[in-house]
Amino acid sequence: MNFSARKLAWCGVLIALAIVLKLPILSVPNVEFLTFVIFSSGYLLGMTEGMIVGVISMSIYTSIITPYGFPPLPIALAQIISMVLTGFAGGLIFQMRLLKLFKSILPYLIMGLLGLALTVIYDLLTNLAVAYVMGQFIPVMIAAIPFVAIHILSNFVIFMVFTPLLLKMSQVRPV
Repeated sequence: MNFSARKLAWCGVLIALAIVLKLPILSVPNVEFLTFVIFSSGYLLGMTEGMIVGVISMSIYTSIITPYGFPPLPIALAQIISMVLTGFAGGLIFQMRLLKLFKSILPYLIMGLLGLALTVIYDLLTNLAVAYVMGQFIPVMIAAIPFVAIHILSNFVIFMVFTPLLLKMSQVRPV
């Protein structure tokens, strides 16, 4: 782990990008670019840096930016832990060279499935935290279904559509 000024600057840019891209679509429930940007930070900068971008981005979003107010601690922790895992996953996928192993459409499908899996983890952890806070497991999980479906589908599409950008950026890796 080497924290050069250049790498720290890129972490700052990606944190800002993750938050700024959330602002224009706040009124659209469960559609966001935050997950993709945090995944990309791990892919472009490394696992540790991706985890740092994840924790800082989500901490700033949940404490300052969200229009819903600061969530109860279990929910905030679930959100932050999910984004730490997302940044880690980006770095892991880069190290595995998984997207470079295949040609044609397969990297796009892999990225879509990664977006789907990371979103399922995020939604599972956060909805379990909401159920814990509310003391109502089944009603919370049932009420979450349409929102989870939108979130999973939108991140599946976002991860697939922006794969070419990520692959292009990785050719000129900032570190």
